[in-house]
Amino acid sequence: MAKNERIYDGRALMAASRYQEYLPTRTQEDQSRIASRIDELVYENRKYCDQRNYDHLSNIFTALALYEIERGRGLDEDAAIRAVGEPMWDFVEKHTAGKYRKMLSKPGMLKLMDSIVPKGFEEGSGYGWSYVWHHDKSSRKHLEFECTSCIYQQIYDKYGIRKLGTIFCHADVINYGSIPGITFTRLHTLCKDGEPCDFLFTK
Repeated sequence: MAKNERIYDGRALMAASRYQEYLPTRTQEDQSRIASRIDELVYENRKYCDQRNYDHLSNIFTALALYEIERGRGLDEDAAIRAVGEPMWDFVEKHTAGKYRKMLSKPGMLKLMDSIVPKGFEEGSGYGWSYVWHHDKSSRKHLEFECTSCIYQQIYDKYGIRKLGTIFCHADVINYGSIPGITFTRLHTLCKDGEPCDFLFTK
């Protein structure tokens, strides 16, 4: 194992996920079931399990395991999805949304991001992701790109619950939807309607 390589283990993935503060409120039995289910999901989705996908998969697998528990207890699909989404949205609002608001509201940030974000995505995205960038060198007032291949959609399709991925689409809205001086527009996502996930930031 390479130095600093993170381990694909159920408990480690739970601790890295956006559910890290919520999971301790669940019973020990639930936590054990979630960890065991994540280990199964790791085995079943080995092709995705590179280091660059680690953070995504910590959330994808933990959410799916939680969803299955809620469904097993009698919640219908929509209620189970909301039960899984709400604690994750709380975590995003508490820990990440403020960082994006502070960063993206700085003068000239959209122009800078148009140059550096594509390279970062190219080098930092794991198996299963692809993006299309829409550059406008004459404008400093918008940043636009699409995600055309998303592992949330791919994995949740495999288990017949693509709609679960929409909770993470909504997390983008929480992160980017209240940035001072910036409007975030989204019309489609792969998990919602099968169209590429569009990201448009307008100053």
